[in-house]
Amino acid sequence: MWAQQQNQVFWETSAGQKILTLDFIFRKISEAQRSFVDAAARRDIHVVCPPDCGSCCHGFMPDVLPIEAEYIAYFILKENMHAGITSSANTVSSASTEFSAFAAPEARLSRKASDSPSPCPFYEPNTPGANCRIYPARPLICRLFGYASTRAKSGETTFRFCRHMPTPDGLSERTLSARKLEHDIGATPPLMSDFSMELLAIGPSSAADRRPLSEAMPPALARISAILRYSSDKPEPEPNAA
Repeated sequence: MWAQQQNQVFWETSAGQKILTLDFIFRKISEAQRSFVDAAARRDIHVVCPPDCGSCCHGFMPDVLPIEAEYIAYFILKENMHAGITSSANTVSSASTEFSAFAAPEARLSRKASDSPSPCPFYEPNTPGANCRIYPARPLICRLFGYASTRAKSGETTFRFCRHMPTPDGLSERTLSARKLEHDIGATPPLMSDFSMELLAIGPSSAADRRPLSEAMPPALARISAILRYSSDKPEPEPNAA
């Protein structure tokens, strides 16, 4: 989603390269999910979330790897900059302040007390159907939920409809084996474990650093903002002479 943006110096850093790699994985997921949904639609089977649902966020705080938090941090910082905050320092300050307001323990407690259904710092209860404030940069588990298959202990691929999804017309079961998927739909949704392994491969040494999103964001914001400040201070590389 960001490969065409400016600041080539940032994209040449280790953090920038990892963000681009994760972006490529996320795009592969979107394409695989779109292919599955389109294949089902061609057989008049409609795999779709209920209107204005957002129930998958209720009571849920995603655990993320450092690279996922840094991906979100870059999104937040760039969104603030595009909103008209041109100073790098001001952008970082605004993003950190905004995040702190949603992520501080007392803020989470007050939101819970006011019947907010989700502890996630980026959940917006006042926009039904568009509750995620970082939807384009959401973590892996949020992308896969409801539109991914799993592998059973037997090794067989299985897809189960989210309990909030209606059973599509034309299907008599809510849990479909790989054979049933191919027979009834002609395609299978992306396999969750495959993409989880691809994500881990970006930074194998950080596999043990998975933590709740609210805990992962402050250090990720600090790291990405520091790299952005450093890279923005360096001159863009001169084009090669003809």
